[in-house]
Amino acid sequence: MRVSHISAFFGAAAVMTTGLGASAAPIRGGDRLVMQSEGITAHGHAETKVKPDILKATLGVTTISRSQADAVSANATRAKAVLAALHSGGVADKDIQTQYYTVQPQYDYKKSPAVLTGYQVSNSIQVTVRDLTKGGVIIDQATKAGATDVNDLTFDLSDRKKAEGAALVAAVANARSKADLMAGASGVSLGRLISLDEGTAPTFEPVMFKSRAMAADTSDTTPVVPQEIVVTADVTVVYDIDAGVK
Repeated sequence: MRVSHISAFFGAAAVMTTGLGASAAPIRGGDRLVMQSEGITAHGHAETKVKPDILKATLGVTTISRSQADAVSANATRAKAVLAALHSGGVADKDIQTQYYTVQPQYDYKKSPAVLTGYQVSNSIQVTVRDLTKGGVIIDQATKAGATDVNDLTFDLSDRKKAEGAALVAAVANARSKADLMAGASGVSLGRLISLDEGTAPTFEPVMFKSRAMAADTSDTTPVVPQEIVVTADVTVVYDIDAGVK
């Protein structure tokens, strides 16, 4: 028996098809039957919704000054204040990662030749918040401390394997149920499992909203409403037809 490595994927549900061995006539309906001589082929699908337990956000600090040294210094001061705010909100060092840091000259291209007007420094970090009840408060604290942008706010699972495994079990059961149904309708019995294969490669993008510029003097707490994550699994099974028909 050939059993391939199986994994679940996050994303949109795929279209399902089912197949039956060569001894059965095609059936028209939502599914389609594929005539194969090696046995009964069925495609199983399962979709579950899971509550997220972590929040991820990208925080940016941008400063502009006529002097490169001043722009760098101002950015460093703001970035340190943002990190302090994150730490005070309970975010651990392991949940803070630098995404990028850039220093770019700024020009006035309306003049010929272009005139250097100053420098822009951008510092971006990704933050993981493990207490969803503090998500809005932590974001507000960071922006008040100096963060100028909040991007890619997403909900995720700290342990995806558990959710993926549950979806896979359900997908395999769905495929077996279809195979049993087709075998019974054709007057035969299922034999041994010939193969079991995964579906599409994993994808995951539970984005709440893409980008938001935050006001440093905001007085209200930013609302952060968790969205359920859809866990989807697809498998394909092939069963031999038992020699002893029903």
